[in-house]
Amino acid sequence: MSRNVMERVLWQLCVERAAKQRFREDAAGFVQRFSLAPDEAQMILDFDVAGLQAAGVNPMLTMGFWQELSPQRSMRVYKQRLGCTDEQGAGFSAALKG
Repeated sequence: MSRNVMERVLWQLCVERAAKQRFREDAAGFVQRFSLAPDEAQMILDFDVAGLQAAGVNPMLTMGFWQELSPQRSMRVYKQRLGCTDEQGAGFSAALKG
């Protein structure tokens, strides 16, 4: 796994306006520019925040990526994707510890 590359991709998508636009226009084309394994690229394309965090990606980057570009952008959905329970859903956390 190339955690550093995945983090660089998410960082660009969180802070660079041009990167966000390119991703919106052609997400698959955008991630192909990076040295990512197919499963890593797919996690980004699928907004698989749980998979990204399991691969060691910084939780603040996954949350920022979700808030910036996810079609759903709901923090409730974000937390569900991380596997949080209804009880955990009431509070705020960028990551859930198992």
